[in-house]
Amino acid sequence: MRPSLARYLSILFHPAIYPLIGLFFILEYLPYHYPQKVVMLSLLMVFSGTYLIPVLISILLYRFKVIPSLMMENARDRRWPYAIGALCFFLTSHLIHSAGLASEASNYLMGAALVIVLHLALLPFLKPSAHLGGLGGFLGMLLAVSAKYALNLLPFIALLMLLAGIVSSARLSLNAHDGRELLLGFGSGLLVVFCTVYFLT
Repeated sequence: MRPSLARYLSILFHPAIYPLIGLFFILEYLPYHYPQKVVMLSLLMVFSGTYLIPVLISILLYRFKVIPSLMMENARDRRWPYAIGALCFFLTSHLIHSAGLASEASNYLMGAALVIVLHLALLPFLKPSAHLGGLGGFLGMLLAVSAKYALNLLPFIALLMLLAGIVSSARLSLNAHDGRELLLGFGSGLLVVFCTVYFLT
């Protein structure tokens, strides 16, 4: 894969997009009925808590030279952004729960926060893929709600598996991760989020 295409795919399928897509799926396709205004406000809350605030804090960390690059190629550069990101995910999960929205939504975000904490704990040893962690977490959520509500989500699941292969190829082409880190990222996201959504809901 060409490096330019690999970089484009890495940006397009950045892990920050999955909480937003996952929340939209839960509020729109599961057997819940929310006014459109509630859905939009919830999406705005999740966008702010899981993307906007962590990105702004990462920019501040870069400006104050706490991290040398926003790309965070090295594992040690990810420690503070991961810790802050996990905290933001936990707080957003709590807000979603407090707002009385679907428990699958708050548990999905809690599961994603736990994945970030796990990846943070593993940083001294290796660098699990956040891209594949996000994909695996989204797939874990789909599998959990599919099993719980007897939904036929096979087309979505097949698409995500194909997408995981494409994103893995892109990350390998950029030398961002090795195969072990990609598998660990995907597997941890899948298992942790599936368990939080299926067993805690």
